[in-house]
Amino acid sequence: MKYENPVIPYDDMPKYAKVVLEPIEKAYKKVLYINWAIAYAILLLTASLLFIFIKSMQIGWLIAAVALVIIILMAITIASIEIGFKNKAWALREKDIIFKKGWLFQSTHIIPFIKVQHCVMHSGPISRRYGLASIKLMTAASQNIDISISGLKQATAEQLKVFIMEKIEGYEPTN
Repeated sequence: MKYENPVIPYDDMPKYAKVVLEPIEKAYKKVLYINWAIAYAILLLTASLLFIFIKSMQIGWLIAAVALVIIILMAITIASIEIGFKNKAWALREKDIIFKKGWLFQSTHIIPFIKVQHCVMHSGPISRRYGLASIKLMTAASQNIDISISGLKQATAEQLKVFIMEKIEGYEPTN
């Protein structure tokens, strides 16, 4: 058997960028804001209780420094949600799924269905309130290649999970 490895010209390579990516649901932005608001409420409550009940922490500059740090963290969170939300998108193709995310550091994952070992649909209480869910695709890769697509409509996530599970080799649905 003769080994062959021909060169593929650049123009003949498939162009994933030509794929029109579907944005995640706009309602997911509300879910992100609510989740972060809860986290910051807990942080503010904890900091307030510490300053109220621990006399040694009742120093003006310390209170101001903690308040400034919290304000900066909130600003970064808001920027992250606003800018990062625009860049989250996905596309389903016959043999793979594409997921793009990030704002400072952008990444595009293309996972062939043949590499998917497990698919999980997840929906938290706030996401469920808005009719949203997430899909997580797990592969055997060790370089953190698993992807989680949040902000999908519940029905879309369910259809996507069924579609992907049918593409996984050896999968047999249970009734």
